[in-house]
Amino acid sequence: MNKKARRIIALIALAAIAVLIIAFSISALTAAPGESGNRFMGLLFCIIAVPVLAWLTLFCVGRMQNKHTMAELFPEQPDPEEPGEKRNQQN
Repeated sequence: MNKKARRIIALIALAAIAVLIIAFSISALTAAPGESGNRFMGLLFCIIAVPVLAWLTLFCVGRMQNKHTMAELFPEQPDPEEPGEKRNQQN
């Protein structure tokens, strides 16, 4: 995945989070007492879900292309045969 696609995904996620935070703030001022709890929980869930879904998208696309991405949970372990690494040799 090239950098342009990653930037587009990140910008879409940031725009969605900004819209959700604005909706969250407006909802705090305009919601009736009985309906505010459900609206707050729904908006809070969406604010948390958007970055998770963006990360999942980057991770899955990177895995489908067999590339290591910034979304890796565990970075690749270095090979013991790389220069500068000491191998455990038994004689």
